[in-house]
Amino acid sequence: MSERKRRSSSQLGMSLIEVLLAVAFLAVALVALLSMLTQGSVSVVAGGGQSKATAYARHMMEQLRNQPFTTGPVNGTDTPEAGITRAWSVVQTGATAAPNRLVTIQVSVQVNRATGTLGAQNITLTTMRAE
Repeated sequence: MSERKRRSSSQLGMSLIEVLLAVAFLAVALVALLSMLTQGSVSVVAGGGQSKATAYARHMMEQLRNQPFTTGPVNGTDTPEAGITRAWSVVQTGATAAPNRLVTIQVSVQVNRATGTLGAQNITLTTMRAE
C-alpha cells in the first residue's frame, strides 16, 4: 500500500484573498491595455488624415508649379473628397520686373472628420517660383 502524505491546511490551495488580488491585478492590467489600444487607434486615424491632407496638398502644389508663370494673384478652393477642403493662392513676392519676378505658392488642406473626437486637421505647404 502506498502511503499518502497529508497536506497541511496552508497547502490546500489558494485562499480567497489571493484569488481576489489576482483578479484585481488582471482587471487593472486589462483596463490599461484597452486604454493603450484605444489611444493607438486614434493615433492611426490622425496619421491617416495627415497623410491624406499632405498628398492632396502636394498634388495641388505640383499642378500650380507646372502652370505657366503668372504675376497676378490666383486663388481658389475645391473639395476633392467629402470632408476635405483645399485652398490655394499664388501671390507675387519680391521684385516685380522681369526676369527676377517671384511668386509664392501656398496650398492649405483641411480634413474634417464627421465622427470621432479628432478635430479638423490642417496642412499648409508653401514654396516660391521664379519666372
